[in-house]
Amino acid sequence: MKSRDRSSPLRMAYVVSLDLPGNRRAHAVQVMKNAQAWAKITRDFELVTNVSWGNHRRIDPERLAVDYGIMRPFSLHALPLLGLESSSIRWLNSLFYRLAARRLARRRTELVYTRNTRFPGFSLKRRIPTLVEVHGPPGTATDQEALRPCLQDPLLLGLVTISEELAHRYQEWGTPPEKIIVAPDGVDLERFHFPLTREEARQRLGLPLDRPLAVYVGHLYPGRGIEEILAAARELGEVDFLLVGGMPNDLARWRQEVADTALANVRFAGHVANDRVPTYLWAADVLLMPYGRHCPTSQWMSPMKMFEYMAASRPMVATDLAALRTVLRHEENAWLVAADDGKALAGGILTVLTSPELAGRLAATARREVEAFSWDRRVGSILERIGLASHAPDPEERPAKP
Repeated sequence: MKSRDRSSPLRMAYVVSLDLPGNRRAHAVQVMKNAQAWAKITRDFELVTNVSWGNHRRIDPERLAVDYGIMRPFSLHALPLLGLESSSIRWLNSLFYRLAARRLARRRTELVYTRNTRFPGFSLKRRIPTLVEVHGPPGTATDQEALRPCLQDPLLLGLVTISEELAHRYQEWGTPPEKIIVAPDGVDLERFHFPLTREEARQRLGLPLDRPLAVYVGHLYPGRGIEEILAAARELGEVDFLLVGGMPNDLARWRQEVADTALANVRFAGHVANDRVPTYLWAADVLLMPYGRHCPTSQWMSPMKMFEYMAASRPMVATDLAALRTVLRHEENAWLVAADDGKALAGGILTVLTSPELAGRLAATARREVEAFSWDRRVGSILERIGLASHAPDPEERPAKP
């Protein structure tokens, strides 16, 4: 596509199968944060999604704002056809894609973005310029092979990967290297512009003010380092550990583990709405990200929590994995420890808690460097890469204090 004047409108859509509202998965948060950023950077934007029949009439802007921390509403068009995608009848399982592509064509959409590897086959047939984002390597998604015939189409403008490792794998898979765009995940910096002090955050959450607090935010799946956090809690009885998030089954399992081992310094907050996450981060003395080597995404991940931790201005103890070292540097913006080692995690936590100068330096460096990883800058860089002018607001522009 030809480069356009900065003042020209860009009519854009983001198409995805995402059952809203109430979807707690990380990919749901990532899609909604990106949609918000795309809506800010383009002048005519719509999120087109496929939801279950029961959810179709439950979507409202206020609930989305709470569930996903959305501060700026955007246009959303939902079709209640999600149940049909598992049909063995091809015209039924592709109905959403065909209707979405037809809607985009009627609206004269100039650019479509998607995380669905099947949809480009439908948007490109309508000759709609398309960008597709992938979060796993080739062979990990059922419909991924549907993307391969699209790779040489000139209207497939780019394949967006969240890491260099994924970029390398997709190039080997046959993607033209000039079409690969590496764009790590990011953070909604607006939510962190007016931080609470530790005391203010703990008062809001009803947490003790007089004990050190280590906080983990995220799912409680295998490979996320929950075993190591509990091991560290056994080593550091003088430190409180708070784990925020988790699906009901995982949460029940780990709560039982803590009860069985009488770990009095560990508590679980359970799932909290995304708009409350910053308050939990601000309550911490140290933030924990102990991914294990056997985490399914450990080789190519770009965790959203990493950027939120950095934005919260609290020191982070994380595991020393290659995928994380693309952003984190030991003793500079984080304290890195060996993976799958509870004693090493405990040692890192103790080092940060007993070294105020180090903790302050790690937090300040991380906060300064995370400015480069806002969602706004991410979508702006993608547009620039494909030769479209950016309508992004000034990245240094700060909202008025509420």
